[in-house]
Amino acid sequence: MPSSENDVAYLRQALAEANDAEANGEVPVGAIVVHGDKIIGRGQNRVLRDSDPTAHAEIVALRLAGLHLRNYRLADCTLYVTLEPCAMCAGAILHARITRLVYAAPDPKAGACGSVLSVMNHPQLNHKVEVTPNLLAEECSALLTTFFRKRRQEKSQARILQNEAASRETVKETLMATKKKWSAEVDTDSTHPDEDLFKKSASSIAKALATKKVSPKGPASGMQMLNFYINRAGKNLSQERHAELEKAKTLLSEIIAKTKPESEKPATKSAAKKAPKKTAKKGTKKAPAKKKAPTKSTAKKSTKR
Repeated sequence: MPSSENDVAYLRQALAEANDAEANGEVPVGAIVVHGDKIIGRGQNRVLRDSDPTAHAEIVALRLAGLHLRNYRLADCTLYVTLEPCAMCAGAILHARITRLVYAAPDPKAGACGSVLSVMNHPQLNHKVEVTPNLLAEECSALLTTFFRKRRQEKSQARILQNEAASRETVKETLMATKKKWSAEVDTDSTHPDEDLFKKSASSIAKALATKKVSPKGPASGMQMLNFYINRAGKNLSQERHAELEKAKTLLSEIIAKTKPESEKPATKSAAKKAPKKTAKKGTKKAPAKKKAPTKSTAKKSTKR
């Protein structure tokens, strides 16, 4: 029987395979098959790379060992693996007639060599496998724990990024819809002001929005632009910037009031004092018109028969 020192040395060879599997994005499990003092098969998890659900480290190592010996029966061979074999791998070990199994970390969820099932020494089986468990268990367990913790963090981060992307897309769609509606209602022909404009002083903003270059339809259109920007920016505005924009609204309101046409301005006091024109009261009869005296020509006509 091999010494415990040899077992540790061979198991570290399997651990090197596990580390290589992790570097390739696979669950870090490695295995080797030893015949005499020679390694005749190496394997590591290749499930993802080969798209093969049976490509566990033990299966890969057993296949290579069988090719080396040109025999599927691997008598007098020892299999070293960093994780307790599952039911599939345990069945393959029995069919390969492996003499001895040495594994490191137990698998409380799927282990078939004592943790969940006890396949190796089932009384109805003809072949029996000598099992040495829990050698370098802490080191191999730590490798697996770190791997799965990292994977969970990556999945969690991926979900967060996905949610953020979806949220940004929703906000973008909402803004585009709002901008489209605003463009139709406010000023479909005008060029929308650059956002840098709204970072200037209140007076500069008000003066710019009152110009035809920015607001071809007049200062009132500029006020709608300013309100739209404030509503869109929302909580992203600092208190100082929000106050400056409110001041710009006040200044722009004054400009709008000054530019209103005379017909829209309220009546002045002098106009209110003017007396309205007198109109005839309803219900009163008009005086009958006086008849004109007949002329000489008309008088003569009337005497003739």
